[in-house]
Amino acid sequence: MEDEAARETIAELQRAREEERALRLEAEGLAEALLLFTEPGTFAETLARIVEATARTVGAAAGLVIAFAEGADGHVVASTDPRLSATVWRRGPAFDRALAGRPVASFDLAQLAEWQRQPASVLERCGSALHAPLQAGPERALLVLTHPARAYFDARHVSLVRRLLPAASQALARVRAEEELARARELAHEREIQEKLTLIEHQRAAMRALSVPILEVWSQILCVPVIGSMDEERCGHLMERLLAAVNATRARAVVIDVTGLDRMEANALTLFLRVAAAVRLLGSACVLAGIGPEVARELAREGFAWGDITTHRRLHDALRTLLSARVRSSRSRA
Repeated sequence: MEDEAARETIAELQRAREEERALRLEAEGLAEALLLFTEPGTFAETLARIVEATARTVGAAAGLVIAFAEGADGHVVASTDPRLSATVWRRGPAFDRALAGRPVASFDLAQLAEWQRQPASVLERCGSALHAPLQAGPERALLVLTHPARAYFDARHVSLVRRLLPAASQALARVRAEEELARARELAHEREIQEKLTLIEHQRAAMRALSVPILEVWSQILCVPVIGSMDEERCGHLMERLLAAVNATRARAVVIDVTGLDRMEANALTLFLRVAAAVRLLGSACVLAGIGPEVARELAREGFAWGDITTHRRLHDALRTLLSARVRSSRSRA
């Protein structure tokens, strides 16, 4: 009797150890999945990580997300199995139950109307599945985890998925909000650039009679539209006024726009290089805009030495580059 009681005690201890080990592995799997959910990335990258991590946590062979637009068939937006990526899905009772808000374990996919529409090659690899609702954007979406064995998924798997779904939906909502905010900022940035360019054009038209207007098109960004021709005297005048303007405005960048020059010759560009070198001595960047293909070919044929000056074909391109660099610099400092 004592020996039998001892064996039962040992068996109970062994079962307790196994249960403890299973719970520990489950907790570690959940923690690993949650960490993957929070890694930085795009919406598509985050969704792919969620599908992969959830499938791995519950031991599924494959995972996919099916999105359903209003009145349309479902399309796969993420999948761990490339062979499932091109599949098309129609809603049925099993999908509707899952989309209503609760994960559903399906033991035999061959009996489900949704899966019976799939080709035999898909059903051969998928014996059972777990369907769960997922907030993956404006469309209603379904997370589907599959396994080749029938009746693989049980209450434990359903519980694991229930615990992961809120964090997954929060991660997707966060990334989508960040991307929408970034797009809104980009659009606002584009509008500001366009407004500034329009202002520049108006100012250039109104000041065409002036020798060399110096415009502060943005905080600490100067633009010098050069019209007509350029000689030693005019270059000296430009350098004097420009250096004074750079010092007064504490400009970080200067754009010399040569689109309006009557002719672009090597001697004229040599004068601009002198101006750019003087501007850089004050700690400001200096770029040249308005160099077209024909001018570039001509100057290259003449063997013109550009030095380290940056050139752009259009004023729009130069401003976009400078402003984008400034935005990146501000974000890095923040």
